[in-house]
Amino acid sequence: MDADGVSGRLLAVVDGDTFTVTVPSGEVTVRVLGIDAPEFDDVGQRKLAEQASDALRVLIGNGPLRLVADVEPSDAGGRLLRHVYRADRLLAADLARQGWARALPIPPNLSQREAIQRAVAEARAADVGIWALDTAAVSITVDKVREVATLTNAGSAPLDVSGWWLVSLRGKQSYRFPATTTLAPRATLRVVSGGATGSHRFQQRNVWNNSSPDPAELRRPDGRVVAVWDDSWPSQP
Repeated sequence: MDADGVSGRLLAVVDGDTFTVTVPSGEVTVRVLGIDAPEFDDVGQRKLAEQASDALRVLIGNGPLRLVADVEPSDAGGRLLRHVYRADRLLAADLARQGWARALPIPPNLSQREAIQRAVAEARAADVGIWALDTAAVSITVDKVREVATLTNAGSAPLDVSGWWLVSLRGKQSYRFPATTTLAPRATLRVVSGGATGSHRFQQRNVWNNSSPDPAELRRPDGRVVAVWDDSWPSQP
């Protein structure tokens, strides 16, 4: 179905980055490019998914939307992959600026990557949306080849991460830290998968995607994001 550059009107919001619209050729489901909003089946993020969906609904309003394709026109599920504009405003950037979406640049659909990343940076600096109450001095790094994610407590006090989630965003895999898991000051903790060895294990299979960006998030039990590993690719030429 051709829906590039056409106008559409909202029928329903599925979640914070997916909705259905009517276009001249019929009804279509659109997956907004460049972002990933909390979803209803995300670990610990159902309430945040409701808020992200509400924010998307308000941003869309009753006005017409312009749907613009990038390189890939659709995904494996048949959803249209589109940059979405309300008037001249990029919907993905506006949602990210409010704190209801993180950047998820997936090649080759990267034409609006910088605009979205700037909006996410603004939201993280402002501690809004999914970034609210991000006060823990903890960071994440991932060695995708070795299948090792490392948490580092940069603070001067022990950090209790009991019940927190480490999530691979691309594959939606998650690891929940058991009760009484504490990270000492300046200490590190490894979460392994695949052939790597360690006491904190995602699963026996490989988790991290080595052919595309696969960001990681550390979430509190209520779904709020404490730390991220962006897995950013180099800027486009």
